[in-house]
Parts: sequence; C-alpha cells; structure tokens
Amino acid sequence: MSLTTKATIKTLLGVSDASLDAVLEVLIPQADAIIKGYLKREIEQATYTEYYSGSGDQVIVLNQTPVQSITSVNEDRDGFYGDGTDAFPASSLLVEGTDYVLQKDDATNIEVGKSGLLYRIGKAWPRPYSRIRGQLASAAGLGLGNIKVVYVAGWVTVPADITFAANKLITSMLQSRSLQGPLESESIEDYSYTIAGMEDQSRMLDSVKGSLARYKKVVI
Repeated sequence: MSLTTKATIKTLLGVSDASLDAVLEVLIPQADAIIKGYLKREIEQATYTEYYSGSGDQVIVLNQTPVQSITSVNEDRDGFYGDGTDAFPASSLLVEGTDYVLQKDDATNIEVGKSGLLYRIGKAWPRPYSRIRGQLASAAGLGLGNIKVVYVAGWVTVPADITFAANKLITSMLQSRSLQGPLESESIEDYSYTIAGMEDQSRMLDSVKGSLARYKKVVI
C-alpha cells in the first residue's frame, strides 16, 4: 500500500485521462521512499519479526511504532538471531501480562503502544554472563539476538497529514517538472530541493516538513 494513489493525485490536478499514469507510477514510490527515509520508519500496518540483544535493562524499544499488538515474545540464551541450534523452541515462549507487557500510550478502543516500549515484568531482559579463561569471576557477555519479538505495527489507514505530505510532494514535483524542467537533486532531510532554473523549491517543501515532523522517529 502506498501513501497516496494515482487517482488522488489526478483528482487534485484535475486530470481525468491517463496522460500522467506512467509518470505517477514512478513518482509515487519515490515519494514513499523519501518520506519514510525522513521519518526513519514504515507507515503501513504490517507484522514484524525482530531480534534484540538483552542488555540487562528492563525495557526494549521496538523498532516500528505505533505497536498495535504483540504476537509473541521468546527468550533463548542460544537463539543467536534465529541461527542457533533449535533456536527459540516452544519452551522459550513468554506470557504476555506475566513475563512482559507493552506500554499502552494511547489506550482507546484498540490499545496502541506509540512509544514501542516493551517491559520485562519483575526482572530485566537477560544479558548472559560468561567466564573468560584466566578470570575468576564471570563478566557480562552479549545477548547476541537472544530475544525474538513478533508484533504488528503501523497504521491500517495512513494518517491524513502523511497522505497530505505525499500528495504535496508529488504534485509539486509534477508542477515543477512541467514548468521548469527536470529535477536535479533533492533531500527531504534538510528540505533542499533543486530544479533546473528554480531556486525557491525549499519553501515548497517546508510545508511537507511541518506535516511530517511529529511522526519522525527519534533515534537515540
């Protein structure tokens, strides 16, 4: 699923024929990639299987948000990102509400974890200890993918302001292409957007930045 559609863009431009279809088939996925790259996240709802390394902390921050539900969590010292021998067997399955809990930041009819914080109940996510030859005491080792989380994250319906940003970006590209010629370079991170013979395109993208800013993932 894309952030917008050919039909939407054509409606906005007042185009009823297929004259722009080929161009839109190129621009729509490009706009999707630019926006998702800026936000550092996926948008559409999907199921994710991810591996994490226990750090001895009580919380894991899941990569994709908002989290709609947790399908399963497994904890296996020898899981090794799923590559270990008999990795994450049935006996490694944890119980939601007993062993772990997702922080509910937006508890409405469907409880959603906007922060992606997954807590281990009553203990920490394990960081295995190992004894190095020549040392008397064990030292903290590496989790090396000892936690497996399967969960559903993203939006069933793309938020209206993200769709607006995609529409704005694509229609602006089309209009600039028609008026000024081919795109020379673009960067949504700092909103530089250069088209041959046109220097004011950064102002056009400022409105897109405002629509997207609150969805941008903060990477610590």
